[in-house]
Amino acid sequence: MMTEYPLFPLNPGREYAILQGHPWVFSGAFHRLPPAIPPGAVADVATATGEWVGRGHLNARNSLAFRMLTRDPSERIDEDFYVRRIERAAALRRLLPPEVTGYRLIHAEADYLPGLVVDRYDRWLVAQFSTAGVERQRAVILAALERAIQPTGMLVRDDIRVREREGLSVAGANVVMGHVPETSEIREGAVRYLVDPRIGQKTGFFLDQREKRARIAELAPHFTSLLNGFSYTGGFALAGLAGNPALRTVNVDSSVPALELARRNYTLNGHDPDQHEFHAIDISRYLQSAAEAERRFDIVVLDPPAFAKNMAAKERALRGYESLNSQGARVVASGGLLLTCSCSGAVDYAEFEGAVRLALVRAERVGQLLGIFGPSLDHPTLPGFLEDRYLKALLFRLE
Repeated sequence: MMTEYPLFPLNPGREYAILQGHPWVFSGAFHRLPPAIPPGAVADVATATGEWVGRGHLNARNSLAFRMLTRDPSERIDEDFYVRRIERAAALRRLLPPEVTGYRLIHAEADYLPGLVVDRYDRWLVAQFSTAGVERQRAVILAALERAIQPTGMLVRDDIRVREREGLSVAGANVVMGHVPETSEIREGAVRYLVDPRIGQKTGFFLDQREKRARIAELAPHFTSLLNGFSYTGGFALAGLAGNPALRTVNVDSSVPALELARRNYTLNGHDPDQHEFHAIDISRYLQSAAEAERRFDIVVLDPPAFAKNMAAKERALRGYESLNSQGARVVASGGLLLTCSCSGAVDYAEFEGAVRLALVRAERVGQLLGIFGPSLDHPTLPGFLEDRYLKALLFRLE
């Protein structure tokens, strides 16, 4: 088949996964990959018998060599292509309530734009380019974003370590269009949050936890206290206060700047931060001291960073989840709630639930599982793309 892009056949029998919708092909599946092809070049993939399969970004220097962009052989990868993809992604996000002004606009493979993450904070966009393919077409993609979304400003953050796997440099944040303020304000229903897009976690906020925050807001009127572990800028605690302004909240995080922004968020929402607690301390140390003091909380939220970023770290991560959740379970009041989260892609739901189950046994607590959560609507995934199922959350009621 003649195409304007270089065509690379797969070894016999190696086309099954990609024909079933998986967006990746590893280097070992190819019959031959010339090392001279530029990293991130657009290329076509065919079966061993020459049947065209798809078009995407190719990086022969990475074991994850090919990432699918389109299964339409007539589709050119140009600015118009990216505009169409961005507009399709934006159409999905219009299903969110109008009072949600912060959300993920582009979620990489799930929006058929592998390697690209774009978060929207009101009128501003923050983008991350994590693969050689999108990096190679950065200028084209930024132009397409400006055309399709017309933001007030755009910021690009190149501070993610995953870029190194693609042979890309790691740097800081740069404004690439318009003006981006030091902090921007977003809303989730009745709650307002200040976001630091330049140095904040992820691109400034944990947008993927929106539905879990909403559940805490719904349940908060039935309880009087909440411990927000790994609190960052106070998201779960402020959601709880939106449901119950009388809730006593405690925020624990090792980052002093994050807690300072959390206090500002309390003030922004009409809550006196001096009437609540903010502790810059390791959560394990705090939980240990709370247990020793026989302090109990009606709601405990544990939302740690990833314990396992690859399969090699999985067993250690599972032990970490068991230890953390056994400590957390010890400070949940009888009849109270434990919301525990994992963003380790190497740990699946069953493994995470198993670790928490062992933690409850270790803490001598009995629990009922009330909810199982994944990411929010703006973080879709693809059927069969298990590698993308990074976020898991479990809600328990403990006796």
